[in-house]
Amino acid sequence: MTFTQSISSGFRRYFDVRTRSSRSEYWWWTLFALLISVVMTSSDAVLFGGAAILDTISSLFLFVPGISVAVRRLHDVGKSGWWLLIAFTVIGLIFPLLYWHINPGVKGPNKYGPDPLQPFDDPSFAGEPLFDGTGDGMGGARSSTSGSRVCAVCSSALEPEADFCRACGSKTSDFEETAKFCSNCGLKMELDAKVCFSCGTGV
Repeated sequence: MTFTQSISSGFRRYFDVRTRSSRSEYWWWTLFALLISVVMTSSDAVLFGGAAILDTISSLFLFVPGISVAVRRLHDVGKSGWWLLIAFTVIGLIFPLLYWHINPGVKGPNKYGPDPLQPFDDPSFAGEPLFDGTGDGMGGARSSTSGSRVCAVCSSALEPEADFCRACGSKTSDFEETAKFCSNCGLKMELDAKVCFSCGTGV
């Protein structure tokens, strides 16, 4: 998952503490939050004489999605999100949380959902072409020849009748609908849109 996709996924799955997130999504989001904090702290120094006003507002705004992506990262390695509470201890913050966050996730699906990096462990996809010839290649849902639907952004298997990908948060649409999607973040766009309002990518 790219930097922009990770940010988009973080905001779209603001309250999602049920599924999984890959290492790339977690660490790109962490970098994004750090950059925002640096920018806001610098702005506070210029505008408010060092009073942490903007930094506090941005920290509060990013707190919930930050907790959510951290919980999903723990799910990816097969751990309960409640383990995040050991961050309140110094030892817990350094180890094992850091250790788990830098380790690869469990290969294949686990009780928290499909592997975000290996969505095709399902035998129904084995040996089958990814596309069935439908769709415009701009994003949204894709189908295998078995009729299963997969996300065009992260290629994770989609649940039946799902209108968004639980792995990366990208919006999806049935091919029967007339729809246009951002090729970078997968957001559904207006048909006459020239730029994605989510990530700024021109189309």
